[in-house]
Amino acid sequence: MSDETVRGYVFGVLEPLVPADWKTDPGIPSAMHSLSKPLMWLEYTSFSALPEAPLAKISASVDVCIVTNRSDMRKGEADADESIAELFEAALTSNSFYSISAAKSVFWDAYIGWRLSLTVITKNPTPAAPAGNTEE
Repeated sequence: MSDETVRGYVFGVLEPLVPADWKTDPGIPSAMHSLSKPLMWLEYTSFSALPEAPLAKISASVDVCIVTNRSDMRKGEADADESIAELFEAALTSNSFYSISAAKSVFWDAYIGWRLSLTVITKNPTPAAPAGNTEE
């Protein structure tokens, strides 16, 4: 990983892989009442010492949250499953992440999506301040 912040690095790798008609945000958005388009954002969740990588020393985890804009859970689930499969494959082939896992999630009690949990190895765990919150 370069000397960028963890959040900036992960967003820089993944943002170009998200469909152009999606809204993206490097930080956590405000609670949504309605979404006009699917949304992806990052949550910097943790970091810890990594003894097996003494030069980097730090394992940093980021959740990439992907939520559809469909309030119909059945239709939204199909959209979310298709979207996560593509992004998961792209993350795997990027060779940018130490570990990758995904879990289905419901956001704001209204929209279905996924949390793609990524781990990067770094020397600096400093998260970037989000550039701004997404509001619909």
